[in-house]
Amino acid sequence: MLKRNATVAVVAPAGIPQLAGVAAGVKLVESWGYEVVRAPNLEKQHHFTAGTAEVRTQDLLWALSAEGIDAVWLARGGYGCMHCLPSLPREGLDGRPVIGCSDATALFAALVRSRGGHLVHGPMLETIATKVDDATRERIRAMLAGEEVAPIAATHFAGPKEEVRGRVVGGNLCVLASLSGTPWALDARGAIVVLEEVTEVPYRVDRLITQLRLSGALDGAVGIALGDFVKCDPPEGARYELTDVLREALEPLGLPVWSRLTLGHDKRNLAFRIGEEGTLGPGGLSQARSA
Repeated sequence: MLKRNATVAVVAPAGIPQLAGVAAGVKLVESWGYEVVRAPNLEKQHHFTAGTAEVRTQDLLWALSAEGIDAVWLARGGYGCMHCLPSLPREGLDGRPVIGCSDATALFAALVRSRGGHLVHGPMLETIATKVDDATRERIRAMLAGEEVAPIAATHFAGPKEEVRGRVVGGNLCVLASLSGTPWALDARGAIVVLEEVTEVPYRVDRLITQLRLSGALDGAVGIALGDFVKCDPPEGARYELTDVLREALEPLGLPVWSRLTLGHDKRNLAFRIGEEGTLGPGGLSQARSA
């Protein structure tokens, strides 16, 4: 996916990054044999985002299109990528890898419609050196180098236990729901849909899934892969678990649903590729080696 000495641009199109974490991430990625350049406005701040929508969009367009840049790595998530989507060109962008998770789900939803290339759902640059585990770091390193990576293990949760194959789409549940009704809404036809979440209590998780179902975003999906749902527990004293809510929300789809995939917002955030073919079943979530 990336040759040695490739140039990786770091951008912050969403929340305000922790610069110490970014610096540690840059040092790690450089130790893998890549060169890292920072976006011009990386240290800007505006309310809860890393600069105004205008400067964040400028940086993102620069990273996605400037000559001499081979890949784009998001500094952090939070919220804000959606502000940039209307300014992204609908054609003409090359397929340089883009890496991130969380709010990057919105960016992936736009790019998967407008260009080819690799969209890697994996750790943010500010977390990769200090807030994820060694397995997470080694997997993204190997994936970028074009090496084989193991399937992400999964446990059967609901529906048929059969293996399914299709494009792998999805990401953060809240972001996917927020895209409903926009030009970048989830298109799950023929696809395996990955869902993960953080700090949403069960009734809000149910509301988000219900919104996706009723909007038609999940129509035509072939399977559901549930990643981590971090800090999404019910209130103390509740007579139900999050698993009860997820099962009731997803069983009506009649699809194979597999859970406990170690991806999302926990310390182990194993990378996979958005928009590319994969299989989901007893062997976990797997994708062929990336060229």
